[in-house]
Amino acid sequence: MRSGSSRVPAIARAAWLLEILAAERAPLGLAELARRTGIAKSSVLNLCASLVEERLVLRWEDGSYRLGPHVLELAAPMQPHPQPATSIGMTVQTNANPFFAAEIQSAYDEAARNGASIESVHASGDPLLQEAQIRDFVEAGAELVIVDPVDSSALADVAEYARESGTVIVAINGSATNVDGAVTTDNAQAGFLAGQHLTRVLPAGAEVAIIDGAPITAIADRVDGFRRAIAEAQRVSIVAHLVGDNSAETGEAQAKRLLLEHRELAGIFAINDPTAIGASRAYTAAEQPITIVGVDGSRPAVAEITRAHNIHATAVQDPYLMARAGVRLGLQLVSGSRPLNRTVLLRTKLISSINVEGYTPW
Repeated sequence: MRSGSSRVPAIARAAWLLEILAAERAPLGLAELARRTGIAKSSVLNLCASLVEERLVLRWEDGSYRLGPHVLELAAPMQPHPQPATSIGMTVQTNANPFFAAEIQSAYDEAARNGASIESVHASGDPLLQEAQIRDFVEAGAELVIVDPVDSSALADVAEYARESGTVIVAINGSATNVDGAVTTDNAQAGFLAGQHLTRVLPAGAEVAIIDGAPITAIADRVDGFRRAIAEAQRVSIVAHLVGDNSAETGEAQAKRLLLEHRELAGIFAINDPTAIGASRAYTAAEQPITIVGVDGSRPAVAEITRAHNIHATAVQDPYLMARAGVRLGLQLVSGSRPLNRTVLLRTKLISSINVEGYTPW
């Protein structure tokens, strides 16, 4: 037993688990980890829960585990630093959401730490414009392009063009066809947590709706996770699924439609906080109570949670960590390194009235 010689057995056991996970490219289940270590399943579960909380380990939806992004972050200062990309291009969906401003700021900071230059643009929600922006970056000699995609399937051709030109493309906040790597929140988990919350707080038989968004993998995963939580609980029913464009304006417009067509509606899953805020605005104007759950963890949504208004919860994203990890992954790929994982999933948690006081929003 390796931990026998340690004065802090829990630390030795945790290090042992990390070594086992580091040696495997595929995730490992709880039973397999217990078998390899000889530690009781309950103890392995507790150790893994602590490691997940610290982002040293990721827990997949099937209950298996793999190394988390914080392992790479801790190791980065000790690694030899090859010549970084000298030119980075970045394109985000729009400038109408502070989430993207946070991504850009974090990317600039990380580029500066690595001696790289960076230029950023926004695509005004237009996939064709974003494709043109990426081509412009490639033709200008960018070695790395960071993209927060407007449409996950619309970038396949330009990503192939970039690869043929020797430019690395990393997607953040959602994956995209043909990109070299991706860093995103575990969006299926975010949607699942939102669904769990509504099934807990709403009465049995309540009606709920989805206000969807742009055609990107992140949002599709959120909706899938939400639907799975609702199906598993079998306590509430989804009576409407409307589509917006991730903005407060369409969130408000679609909520007004719900007010007319579903007068008994008790809850809404909004795919992001701006959509949730727009929906809340519509129900406030109509003086109708509603329980809304969003995704982001933004300051305006947290303000509503704090004062117990229409938004009851939000699944947290970290735009700063996402962009920072995206730039780091891209620079690794440009330098010729082969990271353990080219798709990095960042864990999320649900913020509600229960834990909002301990959370600092972006």
